[in-house]
Amino acid sequence: MPASMVDKYRQALDLIKESKYLKIITHYDGDGTSSAIILTSMAKRMGKKFHLTYVKDLSQNGIRPLLSDDLVIFADAGSDQLRFFPDAENIIVLDHHFYQKSNYKALNINARDFGYDGTRGACGSTMAYIMALIANEENADLFPFFMSGLIADKQDLGGISGLNQVIIDAYGFKYKKERTINLEAQSMLDSITYSTDPFFEGLTGYPDKVKTFLADIEISPDATLNEINEEQKKKLANALSTLLLKQRVGLEALAYIENDIYYFDELGYNSKQLSSIVDGNGKMGQNSVPVAYFLGYQSFKDEMEKNWKMFKTKLIDYVYRAKSELFPGKNVSYFYAPESEMAGAISGILMLYLADQTRPVIGFSVGKEDTKVSSRGTRKQVNRGLNLSIVMREASQAVGGTGGGHDIAAGAVIPKGREMQFLEIADKIVGTQLGQKNETVLN
Repeated sequence: MPASMVDKYRQALDLIKESKYLKIITHYDGDGTSSAIILTSMAKRMGKKFHLTYVKDLSQNGIRPLLSDDLVIFADAGSDQLRFFPDAENIIVLDHHFYQKSNYKALNINARDFGYDGTRGACGSTMAYIMALIANEENADLFPFFMSGLIADKQDLGGISGLNQVIIDAYGFKYKKERTINLEAQSMLDSITYSTDPFFEGLTGYPDKVKTFLADIEISPDATLNEINEEQKKKLANALSTLLLKQRVGLEALAYIENDIYYFDELGYNSKQLSSIVDGNGKMGQNSVPVAYFLGYQSFKDEMEKNWKMFKTKLIDYVYRAKSELFPGKNVSYFYAPESEMAGAISGILMLYLADQTRPVIGFSVGKEDTKVSSRGTRKQVNRGLNLSIVMREASQAVGGTGGGHDIAAGAVIPKGREMQFLEIADKIVGTQLGQKNETVLN
């Protein structure tokens, strides 16, 4: 890690030590909630009083009411928003997203400014975990939540790299790791029935069909992944890979059939489960439930796991519904999501496993006053020139909104009723980036 980056973190630590009260603000998704667990744990161990808030609306109007005279720590967001508050000095930002350069007095620690790829090599929980380590290296035991954020942000897809790999090399050796099928390790019946990443069309969400599938390859539906033998694992991996090939997924999704799973025995979850639980509670609007549980309030466990299963059930239903209602544009595919918190998860699953692999997916969630937009692409599209951060930012600004994010995944907030105008602009930008001339007409 560059010395200049360490120096910035030390400046941040000095500000934290001097402050009696911390206002912690994180993005509401799995990476942001993982960052929240890390930073609140750090604050609690330092004896600091704190208040935790989650943010969805990253516009000036969405951010301004959250600021206070106390020290504010943003995680998994904030770099791009500093242009709205150039004179504020009581702000620390721990971010990894693209942002517009501007003049500001706050302390901005963004992975991209130090040569790291904020799309694949560093996420919000990466930056939060380093902050906790700088505060006290005994906070190394928060490594599971660094991993949960990394996985929630899909930065393990295609292999871990960058600053993430540096951290894993330094602290991951303490945990058991296994290269295995990328399923949440419950019974085989539940593992496949509730599997959303990978998403197996026709099996995910259909327990009776999963039972038949498992019977055909002679695997007990009650067995866990750890209980079946190596020969059975090979048969299972081959059968699931065949399903994905029939779905015509890209290589990055097909490669995700296997992954490195870390086992966190002290928590009772592995890395895949932990990320899914944290992310699922966030998507249900119950972010503080896993935060409270992992801060030591054991009574929240049942509620946390119940929220997780409810999220899975809703997500699977929404994905099938969105697939049946997916509209083709000239250069993008688009759909309407029933809940804003679900739009990103739905668009990610559609893009990786179910949609046309040649064009990115855009999801709209129409609210009372504005519309939330989520977009997802593939590594192959990005390599061809796609940058959804630019698409979301320019198209949203053109219709009076705001947007940004990563090249492969980004979002926006636009005025209600401007969806088709936004879509036409976004479609043209994507077409220019990818060099496509598809003749499909927008619906």
